[in-house]
Amino acid sequence: MRLSERLLAARERLTPSVLGQLLETAAAAGIAWELALQLPDHGTPFFAPIAAAIALGAEQGKRGRQAMEMMEGVALGILVGAALLAIAGAGWWQIVVGTLVAILLATAAGATPMIRNQAAASAILVVALHRPGSDLAIQRLEDALIGGAVAIVIARFLFPIDPVELVRNEARALRSSLATALDDVAAALEADDHERAEAALEKVFAVDDHRLMQALVTARDVVEKAPRRRPMRRRVEKLGELYRELEASVYDAHAIATGAMRLTDGAGPPPPEAALAVGRAATAVRAIEPDEARAAAEATREAARGLRAADDSLGAGVVAHGAVGVAEHTLRAAEAREEERKLAAKRRL
Repeated sequence: MRLSERLLAARERLTPSVLGQLLETAAAAGIAWELALQLPDHGTPFFAPIAAAIALGAEQGKRGRQAMEMMEGVALGILVGAALLAIAGAGWWQIVVGTLVAILLATAAGATPMIRNQAAASAILVVALHRPGSDLAIQRLEDALIGGAVAIVIARFLFPIDPVELVRNEARALRSSLATALDDVAAALEADDHERAEAALEKVFAVDDHRLMQALVTARDVVEKAPRRRPMRRRVEKLGELYRELEASVYDAHAIATGAMRLTDGAGPPPPEAALAVGRAATAVRAIEPDEARAAAEATREAARGLRAADDSLGAGVVAHGAVGVAEHTLRAAEAREEERKLAAKRRL
């Protein structure tokens, strides 16, 4: 890759949102350090800024949760390490036992990888760095609490992510990938190319709505726990309805692609109405504005009726049924989008 291409890729990665998150992480590290220094007889609070940076290094919307998980893991590891020191002292085998016990307890409790890793690391540090008369365990716990608290204040109170924009961005990406896959199906039908239809089928089945689902879960968590975002709860629920319609459109696209495979099996050229119906379904998927979406949905229904009239085969019926399904989901998504916008307008008044 040439230098200019590398620089362009770096610029695309360093979006204003990403730069803002990086600045927040750096500021949190400095604040955590200064706060920990105010504790009497605390020593060098090296873990406080590390804890803040770890917590804010999570994806947007998950930073507050990661801060909590980090503090839980540190507390568990410190308890295990301190108990082991009191019973058996310090040594290599105590590190083995402490690490194993911390991981076992965290795993048995169904803890996340963050909690398990922090529990193991804290148990190791407490045992490995133990010095008679030292209070390393207490210091590490204080650092974790300070760093985690700073991260929570920043992530949930000062600069919480916009949950509506998070869901919209993922919905936009899903809509684009699904519409592109449907365009490929339409092109295969128009060319009566079975191999292209098979490739398009694979592309349709590769469309994954998991990221949108995760974005919605994160958005719901944000509006529940970030005070500044709680007024957005009803808007997020409306976007949840939009997600369900998009998810259903993905499954209808599976049917469309399967029907296209039948229509290009060599028994005869597919009717032109098949490619038209699929192409209009792709347009409906892309439509964002409610009026545009309604017009696209009606055009898709009309094309599906034309396909049924032109060809009564099973393949044509499956394609038409899938296209009508996409049209129905597009209409319901348009209604949810309109209601979400009305809620946003009320909020601004």
